[in-house]
Amino acid sequence: MKPKIFHLSVQLAIMASAALAAVSCGPVSSTLGVEMRQPSRSGLDLAGKSFSVAYLDDGATGDSTFIASVAEGFAQSLESEYFSGERVIMIYNVDKEPGADYSCRDSMVNVLMSAGTDVLFLFDAPVLGEMTLSPAQKVQTPAVRDSSYVVEASVPYSVRLFVYDALDRADRVRVYSGTSVANPVAYTDGTEPDSVLVKKAMASLSVPGNEAGEIAGRPFRPVWNKENIPFLYFDGASYKWTEALMAAHYYDWSTAVSLWTELAASSNLQKRSCAAYNLAAAFYIIGEYNLAGDWLDLSDKSYPLHMSYDLRKKIESRM
Repeated sequence: MKPKIFHLSVQLAIMASAALAAVSCGPVSSTLGVEMRQPSRSGLDLAGKSFSVAYLDDGATGDSTFIASVAEGFAQSLESEYFSGERVIMIYNVDKEPGADYSCRDSMVNVLMSAGTDVLFLFDAPVLGEMTLSPAQKVQTPAVRDSSYVVEASVPYSVRLFVYDALDRADRVRVYSGTSVANPVAYTDGTEPDSVLVKKAMASLSVPGNEAGEIAGRPFRPVWNKENIPFLYFDGASYKWTEALMAAHYYDWSTAVSLWTELAASSNLQKRSCAAYNLAAAFYIIGEYNLAGDWLDLSDKSYPLHMSYDLRKKIESRM
């Protein structure tokens, strides 16, 4: 997902810069407010990485139905934040081997290698408690005759999630666990015994499972923090400085980068430095941190700028 941009009024920015330019021939600063993606609440920084989601199948029908839906809801939760809702995360069914320790790095690496992604999320087979049934409630407008009543079931469950990030310097398996209650429903004509209702409710565990997966994905979504990033330009010089600045304010990085790259070839060391600094700031926002560092190196070498220090700290914190 792209950083969230708070557009400043370009007209006001230009008016303010013109006033400053009247007393100075140097560069003018214009600040862009950006919400930058931070590591998730889980502590993992997942930006720019590929994911796969898997679940352990212990052979029990109800368990498999539930955990498969948890995995699907979890994948959709991450896709909504990291891939603009596109269905790109593959979900794998893994037969659970009795006695195997899936919190072990070697076990996770074996599954990860088959998936071929940077990060593996592996759900253990769930532990489902005893199901209880609510009294049957009459349905206002039943779709068919045998669905004139609905029964809500309550199933306590616990589940563990193993996570291995091959690009994480810690090189360890992280284990998360949680407990809650699933509430599948069973439709009936009002005459069926509890044993039949339990089977119907178990067969409909996919809906609460999907909801549980969506909730489980929330701690792995990115956190957004606002940052104010200054950009530099020269008022009254080439139109390219103003055009590039306006492109940045409208998140048109292709245009801005192209113009600043041209300006970075200037024989004027100060202008070259300012254009290189702008490129470093742009690539920092985009998430290309190595390129950002390279351009900032050129800026420092050409003509040191006082705002370079803060930008370099930001870039290094992301690498």
